[in-house]
Amino acid sequence: MLDYARQRAIEALGTPGTAVLVTSGPAGVQASEFPCETLDLDFYLLVPQTSDQLFNLEHEPNAILLTTRCEIKGTAQIISCGTGDLELGLLREPGAAWCVLVRVEISQVQIRSEQGWGNLETIDL
Repeated sequence: MLDYARQRAIEALGTPGTAVLVTSGPAGVQASEFPCETLDLDFYLLVPQTSDQLFNLEHEPNAILLTTRCEIKGTAQIISCGTGDLELGLLREPGAAWCVLVRVEISQVQIRSEQGWGNLETIDL
């Protein structure tokens, strides 16, 4: 059952291109759209180093992501763009030198109905 849930979540995520990152913390509630990419069930965003989102994530790692297809809940971690051997297209973006990667470990995916009337399916991971 867990394998089915993982596979269904990966299919639902697709390749969004951009996502809205929503955080709350000392900088208040923040919602901003950033370039993104998925690898398995990890969601990566390219966030400018001056973003208040990073200040919030340092104090409260819970985050919500919104794409055109899904609402995603998870735990975020700020990582350096030069860390590891990640094969991400995000790292080739023109402004990547002035950004950091934020990795969100996904805990829940809510797939939106195509008619816009609420959620079609919720997958807990």
